[in-house]
Amino acid sequence: MKSKQAAQEQENYVMLEKNYVLRLKRLPDGVEGDVIMLDAKKPGQATHLFDAPKQSSVDELSAWARQALEAFREG
Repeated sequence: MKSKQAAQEQENYVMLEKNYVLRLKRLPDGVEGDVIMLDAKKPGQATHLFDAPKQSSVDELSAWARQALEAFREG
């Protein structure tokens, strides 16, 4: 049972870059989510950076999130 839950949890996250993850929320008509920064010093801890708006696919949402993350860091 635990391995099935772990597999589901992995499907709900997309690694954008080291320590930056897109957490997915699947909807009937697409997918949305939020970008979080993992805490390298405290495993299991994370900081919400921003929401990612609904897109039609995980690939589209991931591409949007990568661009937004780059803009976020550039200021």
